Amino acid sequence: MTSPAANGRSRMGGTALLLAALILAPPARAATAQEIIDRVLAVVAGDLIMLSDVAAARDLGLVQVGSAPGTNREILTRLIDRALVLAEVERYAPPEPAADEIDLELEAVRARFPAPGAFAKALERVGIDERHLRQTLRQDLRIATYLDQRFSVPPPSDEELGRFYRDHPKLFTRDGALVPFDQARQDVIEASTADRRRALVEEWVAGLHRRAEIIDLYPE
Repeated sequence: MTSPAANGRSRMGGTALLLAALILAPPARAATAQEIIDRVLAVVAGDLIMLSDVAAARDLGLVQVGSAPGTNREILTRLIDRALVLAEVERYAPPEPAADEIDLELEAVRARFPAPGAFAKALERVGIDERHLRQTLRQDLRIATYLDQRFSVPPPSDEELGRFYRDHPKLFTRDGALVPFDQARQDVIEASTADRRRALVEEWVAGLHRRAEIIDLYPE
């Protein structure tokens, strides 16, 4: 993902960019309460992903890694995927989201915090402002539009629905009891369609990984 802290960085060869970033980086020093110690965690097709990008995605809830909070490693992996996808989005230029759509996304981020002051402190802590956050949310909406356009999935057949229902009983269990297929049919359609679409997207992203120059510097 080319996240807020990476906006506006010039593109150059991944290795050369990495060397320049490391050579120009100031020497480590003790941080005050308001300082952010930043470093390069990955270079994806010439774009930097910084520690501050991971912090922003984690603390603002911009990257979903499951029901539990993700680790920095998990979040960085998602940001790398996002950077590759965003590069494709920029090539094909899907429609721009409306301003009110971005406003809704911004309000959803604000709603994750108990008070406006907590939201402002989180932005300060990760070193971005609302303008950068809006840009990231705009990019996310463009990605969603592109994926919807590219990966449309035909309706599953009755046979496919029955097989998905039998193979994933936990998805259709309520209060310890399996919901009968006829009652769960719409849920089965939605879950099956989402599963097939997710598999197509994951296969496509894997192909992007194989073709891209990625330097992953996360300390294992």
